[in-house]
Amino acid sequence: MKKILSAVLFCAITMSMLTSCAIEDNPAPVTDYKPFPYDSEIDNSVRPGNDFYRYALGQWFNSSTPSPSLFKQINSEMQQLYKNMLNTSTDPVMLTLRNQADQTLNDDSKNKALLSERLRMLEQVTTADQLFSAFVNLQSLGYSPLFRLIPYCNDGRKGVNVVTSGAMTEEVTSYAARKDKNSLDSVVTAYCSHLGALGFSQERIAQITGHAIEIENLEMQAFEYALELARHPQPITVTRRASSNDGQKEEAVLKMMGFTDQELKNEVLGMGSEGIGSLMLNFADVAQSPSYLEAFRDYMIYNVLAQDLPFVPSISKQANRTDMLSHALQYNKYYKYRLLTEIYGKDNISKQQCQDIMEQMRRNFIRRIDNLDWMSASTKVEARKKAEAMLFFIGYPDQWNDKLTPVVEGDVLLATVTQLRQNAVQTISSLRGKNAAELGWDLWASMSQFTTDNAFYMPTANTLVILPAWICKPRFDNDLSEAAVYAVTTTFGHEFCHGFDASGANFDENGNYRDWWAPADKAAFQAKQQIMIDLYNQLEVYPGLMANGKYTLEENMADYGGQELALECYKQRLTEQGFKGTQFDEQIKKFFLSFAHIWKGEEELDQSLLEYYYHNDNHSANHNRVNGMMRLQDDWYRLYDVKPTDKLYLAPEDRVKIW
Repeated sequence: MKKILSAVLFCAITMSMLTSCAIEDNPAPVTDYKPFPYDSEIDNSVRPGNDFYRYALGQWFNSSTPSPSLFKQINSEMQQLYKNMLNTSTDPVMLTLRNQADQTLNDDSKNKALLSERLRMLEQVTTADQLFSAFVNLQSLGYSPLFRLIPYCNDGRKGVNVVTSGAMTEEVTSYAARKDKNSLDSVVTAYCSHLGALGFSQERIAQITGHAIEIENLEMQAFEYALELARHPQPITVTRRASSNDGQKEEAVLKMMGFTDQELKNEVLGMGSEGIGSLMLNFADVAQSPSYLEAFRDYMIYNVLAQDLPFVPSISKQANRTDMLSHALQYNKYYKYRLLTEIYGKDNISKQQCQDIMEQMRRNFIRRIDNLDWMSASTKVEARKKAEAMLFFIGYPDQWNDKLTPVVEGDVLLATVTQLRQNAVQTISSLRGKNAAELGWDLWASMSQFTTDNAFYMPTANTLVILPAWICKPRFDNDLSEAAVYAVTTTFGHEFCHGFDASGANFDENGNYRDWWAPADKAAFQAKQQIMIDLYNQLEVYPGLMANGKYTLEENMADYGGQELALECYKQRLTEQGFKGTQFDEQIKKFFLSFAHIWKGEEELDQSLLEYYYHNDNHSANHNRVNGMMRLQDDWYRLYDVKPTDKLYLAPEDRVKIW
């Protein structure tokens, strides 16, 4: 009997073990019931290990009419959203603007008279004192006749106003970005040609045009600083000249803009690049230079004309209400951001979901720091402090600051636009001296565009911002497989890891430029950076042009960290849902395909664009952003049977691991 019982017991245990193994190898079905459209673009003729980007998107490349990328779709949809808001918002300010725009289309004589009055005031300037008074007057009206303020955070998480170029029109700043002097000059000439309709002689128009071109080109040199600031945030402090006399001249100009002695003493503002300083010194020297006095006066005439012309359709021939409304709001970003949020935001932007994922990424990153074998305990403490202190601003504020709502009391469109400009300047000035937490969305909505399809990290504030366009359809689409949704969150992790890339790691938890690294840890970190540089140097932008791993290092490091964090979060999500074995693996493959789809871009079809971005963008080309990341993912090698003979193959010991 014992033998029989033993045999029965043995069989029962054996069957139990076999059943357990079978469950592990063949789990109960867990269904991803949501659609996954991105496998339709796979080109099976391409080996994933040779070019995963082409494998994932090959049908798109091969199409005679490629579908638009997510970037292009979102840009189009956001522009349409903006137009709809302008024409349907019931906000009191927008109702006033629409009513006055309609009146202007019927009769713009009052706008024309107000513009003429401002130009006559400038035309009568003949002395330095009059020029400086006119400058202050234009500043008080919300113009940026030579310089403008952009809100920023300085070294130490304090709000500052950075002084940059006064160039305001979209046409001018776009030419500055492209460094296209000939086109810039033609834009200035086109604006000045309208002066004839305002009573200026052809001889005078030629004079104003020449002077405006002269100063506008100096403005563009100064504007380079704003572009560089956007690409590579730096600690902001007041620039001091070697000559105390030059410093006094610069401070005199800053006082004209409204800065106090105490602010100058405490160095709570940024003066920008050498280009800004040179422009300030030239402006301060007009008393000793009659030619400069005339040049700056005429530039201010052009500047006012360029900003006000859209509201005088009988001269500009712009008889479109939507365009006038758009121009009216372009100066007041905070209010424009608020209007778009109220008409679109809460039902369409996945704010809370993204906030939860960001917090999950923070926890995962801190755990990864704790488990690093190449970082000492003292550096880990500092890294954890920075990760814990990082502020997240996602989508839009829970509560708007009603104090920043513009008051519009003008009875004519151009007067109302002037009040919007004045309010925007007051908003930016009000941010001075506050810390990052106090600044909140007052800062980020004042320096960002709701419709911009982007996210960013500011090291001097240790703050991450995800703009609305990035976390709504068609990119962040909860109707699709969660694999596609979590692939989008690689950008969240990307921005988080900018706090710990080759540049961001120089700032501490309070946004101070401080070395918090133990020497041996810094050496190990730099060695890993060099491996990353070398790996990207192996990739091509296009045949015959190799990638520049050093130039793109910071973005590549952020891409790496972002994919690591997003993939880990997605794996945790799959585990919660009960995915195991091959079904788990299929979802990870969807994640990799979705990652490739995010970076589908029209520039991949145009070699000249690839070359332009190679020289002007510190991000890797889209195909290298994808292929470069796949090479570092162990799961990718296993799931796609990548072999040592494949072009993208890296031996396990060569797959750099940072975080």
